[in-house]
Amino acid sequence: MIGTIQHLLNSSDVLTTVLSLFILLYIIVLIILHGKMKSNEKSATAWNILCFVPLVFSLIHMAVFCSGYAFLVIMSNCISIYLPSVMIAFFPLLAKKKPIKIVGDVICIALSFVLSVLSLANGKMANYSGQSMSEAYISLCDYLEKNYVSSEWKNINYETLRADGLALIREAEKTGDTDKYYEALFRLVDSFHDGHMALFSHGTEYSYELENIKKFGDYGLSLITLDNGDTIAVNTVDNIEIKDGDIITKWNGVPVKEAIDSVSLPVATGTTLENERIYKTFYLAGVGGETAEVTYIDTDGVEFTAILKKIDAEMPRAFDSLNLFTCARNEGYEYRMLSDNIGYLRVPAEETNEFSDMLSYVTGDHKIAREMFREDLRELKAQGMTKLVIDIRNNMGGYDEVATALTSLFTKEEMYAFSLGVKKGAELKSVDDRYVLADGEFSDMDVLVLTNMNCASAGDGLTLYMSRLPNVTVAGLTDPMGINQETGGCVFMPENAVICFPTGLILDENGDPNIDIDDTRQSRDPVEVKIPLDKDAALKIFSGEDYELEWAVDHLNDH
Repeated sequence: MIGTIQHLLNSSDVLTTVLSLFILLYIIVLIILHGKMKSNEKSATAWNILCFVPLVFSLIHMAVFCSGYAFLVIMSNCISIYLPSVMIAFFPLLAKKKPIKIVGDVICIALSFVLSVLSLANGKMANYSGQSMSEAYISLCDYLEKNYVSSEWKNINYETLRADGLALIREAEKTGDTDKYYEALFRLVDSFHDGHMALFSHGTEYSYELENIKKFGDYGLSLITLDNGDTIAVNTVDNIEIKDGDIITKWNGVPVKEAIDSVSLPVATGTTLENERIYKTFYLAGVGGETAEVTYIDTDGVEFTAILKKIDAEMPRAFDSLNLFTCARNEGYEYRMLSDNIGYLRVPAEETNEFSDMLSYVTGDHKIAREMFREDLRELKAQGMTKLVIDIRNNMGGYDEVATALTSLFTKEEMYAFSLGVKKGAELKSVDDRYVLADGEFSDMDVLVLTNMNCASAGDGLTLYMSRLPNVTVAGLTDPMGINQETGGCVFMPENAVICFPTGLILDENGDPNIDIDDTRQSRDPVEVKIPLDKDAALKIFSGEDYELEWAVDHLNDH
């Protein structure tokens, strides 16, 4: 418990938390003083004045921190300061009637206590929306250098970030080109290679990444690189000469391997080099002008060059093809039988309900999640399940305690999972170790876990913890994303731009950031078995078949 509080204090907004606790103590002191100061008019007047002091401080805090378009967001984040301050200001009115005063005192103390505790769950927040673009960018870099949890681990060069970003931003300030400003922020976010970092526009439908994606064309095909190194055409339209499975050798006259490497991605992928190359391959098929020149080898082994016209489309084909490749179907939690003896459990996120999840975060054990999974797995076992596929493709995370609860059902030996950490300067320190408990009800069952490059955060954690078990095989076409630190940081910038970043430190048994890739960008949570990607597999994937799930069933049947 103490370690968890240390961790939360380290990863939350310290000023908000300190002021919240100060106001709680201030309320208690005021209540004690009232009994001693109400005896004469002068001291009673002084007590009345003291009741307005927190409100004055709150108004000053609001004036300093709640400027610009972020006014309401900052206010809601600081409710643990502002609401008790307003309530205290009404104490002089309540004090005239004893029963009402007692009720008011109890409510104010209880509410202030609850809000103070909840303030620990608020991440770090900064508001530079009232500054100029260049001033805000410098403030942003300074703030991230101090508060981003993996600066040293990823070897972030903030001097370079400041210099490169300011060059673009000062150009934007001169010309009034907001896109240049957003480009500078996008480059900064992308340079961290952290899937928990994001750039978005507050309160508008504008999305810099979406606008970037729309700059890519659709020339009637997508590309994928197979295990043998060939890059082939997939998801082709009927009216072009290139067909599914044809080998692409050049794109706009450049050898295809070089062309893939040269692609500037329109999105911040925040992932490994290997996974990033997959993104680049898809987006290469959108590079060109009104036409794209594509050299290919057909099924007869003859090389041709085709001039493909740009297709009028709202979104480039790469977007749709990525969804096919990752089997992104927006499906929820599910359990069912795939065959007479193989069960299926789909876990799209590590979440149950907010109260249970937060309680498990504090205690380190999610009993409700464990029993939920147990009940569903027992139902499948009653239907004949002897083997199991756990599908965590496109799992976007949640609470690692849900991940460890599920993992505990498959092991009879307690094992280390991760540690909550604190960061003091460059030093990282573990303060609360978390474990996979030894439940083991299904430890005699063969399990195959399906993951992919869209599996992130606590999903990445579930991949890692399950991979440590002897009865479990983790497989996928790709490794998962490679992120596991806690989200919560938010910086408001001019022009409605918002930067989100992780603030909660999660460490492994060596005291390093758990799972997150470092500056080498190599996976630290790789799959045990790479699912083969040959031509036949690719054609199945891009025709809409769930090739990975079919492979998983065959693999379990063969082993």
